[in-house]
Amino acid sequence: MSQQITELTRVLTESEKRRIEDQKGMNEQVEQIKEQVLNLAHQPSPCYSRVSTPNDSDESDEYIANSPWGFLFQRQRVVALALPNLQLQGIISPSLANLSFLREINLGNNLFHGGIPYGLGHLSRLRVIDFQNNQLQGSIPTSLFQNRRVQIISLAFNELSGEMWKGPWYVPELRVLDLRNNSLTGMIPPSVGNATKMMNFSLSGNIVSGSIPKELFNISSLLAIHVRYNRLSGPLLLDEGNTVSNLKFLSISFNQISGCIPSNICQLTELKVLSISFNNITGEIPKNIDCLSKLQEFYIGENPIKGTIPTSLGNISTLQYIFCGNNRIVGQIPPELGKLSNLRQLTFGENYNLIGQIPEVIFNISSLEIINFSSNNLSGRIPATTGLYLPNLGELYLGDNQIKGEIPLFIINASKLEILVLAQNFLTGAIPTNLGNLRELQKLVLHTNQLTNEPREHELRFFDSLVECRMLKYLEVGSNPLNGVLPNSIGNLSSTIEIFEISETHINGLIPTSIGNISSLISLDFEGNNLIGNIPSEIGKLK
Repeated sequence: MSQQITELTRVLTESEKRRIEDQKGMNEQVEQIKEQVLNLAHQPSPCYSRVSTPNDSDESDEYIANSPWGFLFQRQRVVALALPNLQLQGIISPSLANLSFLREINLGNNLFHGGIPYGLGHLSRLRVIDFQNNQLQGSIPTSLFQNRRVQIISLAFNELSGEMWKGPWYVPELRVLDLRNNSLTGMIPPSVGNATKMMNFSLSGNIVSGSIPKELFNISSLLAIHVRYNRLSGPLLLDEGNTVSNLKFLSISFNQISGCIPSNICQLTELKVLSISFNNITGEIPKNIDCLSKLQEFYIGENPIKGTIPTSLGNISTLQYIFCGNNRIVGQIPPELGKLSNLRQLTFGENYNLIGQIPEVIFNISSLEIINFSSNNLSGRIPATTGLYLPNLGELYLGDNQIKGEIPLFIINASKLEILVLAQNFLTGAIPTNLGNLRELQKLVLHTNQLTNEPREHELRFFDSLVECRMLKYLEVGSNPLNGVLPNSIGNLSSTIEIFEISETHINGLIPTSIGNISSLISLDFEGNNLIGNIPSEIGKLK
């Protein structure tokens, strides 16, 4: 049960970390594209006359003046209203729709509530509408999807609801559609393909259902598709035509997408991020996956994907993140993965049927920060070659396998290690007495092995070293034949320890009274040992 809770906590923690990192990356991508489009929007269009006439109906940029109140004037006409980041409250006045020369309206990062005035969509010169990060409610005016000039629609992080516009889209100049983190329902209409200049399509964090229209992939200018955290279903279909694709980011994780990875995925030659995890995608990883030669992030975990790890994955030299956890992948780990010199995360945990030994070359990728092969059927030893060096390794998960041998020295030299999980294997030898070198260690999980105490030592001396790990929170060494006595130094362990599990370890003697110093303890498990004497009253201090 303890291992199941640990694994569940780890999966949820990894998922949340990925969500936060993806959200941060997504925000940066959207803002970069918006900035590009805003620069274009502020330039005079060459198709308009720069001669001012009484009936001038479009936007010459002569005689523009900025006011200190966020208004931009052109010939005494308001062409822009920019009041972001001011903690403004109230509703957005429908009278703004009377500013017929308005080209840009930016009220982002305020506290506006209520609805979006319908008339704003009828402003014929409107290029930018940015209401992100407010508390707006109601539906999106359908008129916005019929505006022939609008280039940016940014309504992310509000409380908007209602269905996506089902009618035909006519937004020929639209570059950015950012509707993330609302409560929008309905389906993405195929007519989204009419937005032929769109660069960013962001709909993550809504309740949109139906399939992803293949017409979306026909937009050759499109750089990013973000539709994570919705209720989308059906297969992922790319158009069979020879469409030139500039797509760099495809993020459809946390939906109900089914079917296989498309056989024509290779037409996405510019792809940098492929995120399809947490769906119902089946089939295998394409053998020619290296056709995505610019790929940096590859997330396909939490799907019933089967087959083996293709050796061609090791040919994508740009790869930094591989997350293939909780699939149904079988076979051996190809040594070709050792060629990925830029790799930061390598996760194939919870596949349950990976076999053989972990290739030694994996442990020579100095850029690695996370290695996860937990819950498989791996055997052999953890390589112990002295040349192994992982200066950036922060998390190592090898638990629940059939790995044998001793804990190698290179792990103790991974000075940035925060999480070490080697539980439920057949590891032997003594628990190292220099674990204190891992000053950033937060979780040490070694239970259910054949680990022992140092020969000829009566006390469990590895605890003396762990005193140096001042950030330690989880310490689980149970179900090992330690055969020793708890030292008094146990009371000097970090006050941050919350879980201390040392059951079924054949320890004997007294429980040191100093254990009452571990003030943050939530769970203390000494079950199944040969302890004698009374339970120290100092344990009563622990709350």
